[in-house]
Amino acid sequence: MEWRQFELSYSVIIEEERTALKMAERKTVTLRDVAKRAGVSTATVSRVLNASEYVSPEIQDKVRQTIQELGYYQNTVARSLKTNSTMTIGFVTADISNPYMITVAKAVEDLLHDRHYNLLVCSTEGEPARELDYLRLLMGRNIDGLVLNGTGYNEDFVSEISGKIPVILVHRRYPIQDTGGDLIDSDNEDGTYNLTKHLLRFGHRDIFVIRGTPKASTNIERYAGFVRAMKEAGIQVDDKYPFQYQGNFTLQSGYEAVEYMCNLATKPTAILALNNTMALGALECIRAKNMLVPENVSIAAYNNIEFIELMTVRPTIHHINPRDIGLAAGRALLERLDKGDLPNRDIIIEGYLIPGNAVSVPSEVQRNRGYTK
Repeated sequence: MEWRQFELSYSVIIEEERTALKMAERKTVTLRDVAKRAGVSTATVSRVLNASEYVSPEIQDKVRQTIQELGYYQNTVARSLKTNSTMTIGFVTADISNPYMITVAKAVEDLLHDRHYNLLVCSTEGEPARELDYLRLLMGRNIDGLVLNGTGYNEDFVSEISGKIPVILVHRRYPIQDTGGDLIDSDNEDGTYNLTKHLLRFGHRDIFVIRGTPKASTNIERYAGFVRAMKEAGIQVDDKYPFQYQGNFTLQSGYEAVEYMCNLATKPTAILALNNTMALGALECIRAKNMLVPENVSIAAYNNIEFIELMTVRPTIHHINPRDIGLAAGRALLERLDKGDLPNRDIIIEGYLIPGNAVSVPSEVQRNRGYTK
């Protein structure tokens, strides 16, 4: 038994020594090796890798082919020590499963890729603690910049980050330092104001509003637009307004909002969701309860819904092009990386209302007997 254990231990040691020998024999390919094989200077190879200066297409092709043949990998750690740049951008969003945010991230990545920046994407699921963990992790990796679609919390830490690297805020406003970054957003208040006026023009007075994450600026501004439009119609909206539900911009909160709505003594005739994901959750619950849209209840939502043109039930929406948002965020970030300190900017992307088939005049069934078919 002891001899068998010795044999096994000896075999392990021999295998480890063989592996170490192979690693020692493996020659690391350097920038100089690439330059020598391609017949160019190391400076030319560096220019090709970093796209820092013009190199003819023929030379670029030759250098890239040589890099592939030799299996050269740029040492990013050494490069970051030399240039104080990791060529990495953090992208933190509350919900990457939302197709809207996927499109925003893709647009940012498209711009950054041309400048050889890498994008690290983190999804917080709307949890402030998880967001803070990701922000700390990214700062520990020495990112060059941050694109943040935040939870509305962790203001102090975000402000601290903005004093060190450029921070581009997407849809969620945070306090940042005077030259710390920019906000890319839509006109939240006016967009929701117009959606509410649309419902009011159809004769809806009891409008059930599904609110988002309490501290998020988008929730606060969109709700303000709803309140303003309702006030102009002579309807007071305050804490005692019965037709409202405090959600958190998630699918689940949209579903739960409709469950809550169906238990109200007086039934609203229309739903206004303050983002697209909650609207989809509301529609899912409506279907589960065998309700009809717009026969039983009308529905409108802030922000576009992916592939809405293929849906049988199409809510009226306030459309914002997510690619425009992403491109604006990418451009703003690159400007800050190139020029250093710039005054903080609010960059507002215009949206517009797209009527759907999910809004109609309230029926007598809605007015008198609730949501029965």
